[in-house]
Amino acid sequence: MYDLIVIGAGPAGETAAIRAAQLGLKVALVEKRSDLGGTCLNVGCIPTKALLEAAKIWTKLQHVEKFGFSLENPAFHWDKIQGRKDKIVEDQRKGLRFLMKKNRVEVLKGTAHFLTGTTLEVVEGETRTKVEAKHILIATGSEVRPLPFAPIDGRVIHSSDTILSISHVPKTLAVIGGGVVGMEFASLFGRFGTQVTVIELLDQVLPFEDEACVKELVRHMERSQNVKIQTGVKVESMKAKEKTCAVTVAGQPPQDFDAVLVSIGRRPVLKDLRLETIGVQKQGEFVTVDSHYRTTVPTIFAVGDVIATPALAHTASAEAIHAVEIIAGKSVPLINYEANPSAVYTYPEISSIGKTEKKLKEACIPYKASQFPFAPLAKAKIEDATEGFIKVLTDPVYGELLGVHIVGARATELISEFALGKVLETTIEEIGHTIHPHPTISETVMEVAHAAMGGAIHM
Repeated sequence: MYDLIVIGAGPAGETAAIRAAQLGLKVALVEKRSDLGGTCLNVGCIPTKALLEAAKIWTKLQHVEKFGFSLENPAFHWDKIQGRKDKIVEDQRKGLRFLMKKNRVEVLKGTAHFLTGTTLEVVEGETRTKVEAKHILIATGSEVRPLPFAPIDGRVIHSSDTILSISHVPKTLAVIGGGVVGMEFASLFGRFGTQVTVIELLDQVLPFEDEACVKELVRHMERSQNVKIQTGVKVESMKAKEKTCAVTVAGQPPQDFDAVLVSIGRRPVLKDLRLETIGVQKQGEFVTVDSHYRTTVPTIFAVGDVIATPALAHTASAEAIHAVEIIAGKSVPLINYEANPSAVYTYPEISSIGKTEKKLKEACIPYKASQFPFAPLAKAKIEDATEGFIKVLTDPVYGELLGVHIVGARATELISEFALGKVLETTIEEIGHTIHPHPTISETVMEVAHAAMGGAIHM
């Protein structure tokens, strides 16, 4: 018998398995894919960011004269860009396989079904294996949510899974859904020259992010990335043709696109587990858990995209570590989701923690908003990364961080300082009194703190 069986080898599952092994537990990891790493490594975070980095380099190459260089007829080779992406993914897969062997985690290939609260049947082809454990952790992640009238064909109608392997850069692309995935792919292909149209049902793309940050991103994408964004509009139909797809938006004539990306969200992967047979309760699509991620069956825990917390890889990993340490008998603090950073890898990037101004107003919470742009910084000029700003929302009396919202070239890196500050209950004054190296982009953090304290030095 194992001490712990983890179902799913994505960011949550592989993290849970390794941490449990480090704590001396006998661990098995069940994965139905041929490779470890889940959606994030195989068809999500990692390959997407590899392509986004290529787009960033291509943009810089087209403007190298700013830096004093001259290149004749710069060109990109999509097949080589794809090859580099695939190599990065395979290197990470190898790393995970090594880590499982190093930590003596037994990897079981197949699809898991619950028989009892401590017993699973793992099915691979015709082989059925029964395994038992004192505890079981569900970390099966999520899958692309389909659009009923637009079946994915991987030819002209794509999901975020299939478009990663597209054989060429399309001349035109419709992105259905302006969430994180949709906007990242819009920024990616737009910078490679695709004429991109984002179609979003809500009044704002990236609806959970700060309104001013989103406006800054949209302004930049529409101005310099070949992206057109339509909000508050509904797609009525899509018809795939031999080489194009006709998309009809309410109140508009049909328009043909070389490719369409359907990115209307994701849903938990739970259907194979047979949770109903053992009494694990759900609320809507998600597994019901307590503050330590224990389900309604005491021996079973669930983390990541299968529960109603932010569907982010780093969030899932943090929840996995917490759950495993509880299983191992440790006393650990609850995760502070107000310090849980979001990250959008468009250009410019957007990242945030805590509440937006809209949420603070709705909750009638008093706050002070302070802002500082990247443009005045010497390092931002040196790196040609002057777009965007940092906004901090603080308690007007005590200086507590209530929310931080960043739009800019290093947003997903800079947010970590504020996340740590939130966990440590740091005040904005303490951040302002912390010396930051010069010249760096991170000086913006100090400057926005100075702005909140009464006046930024360089603005």
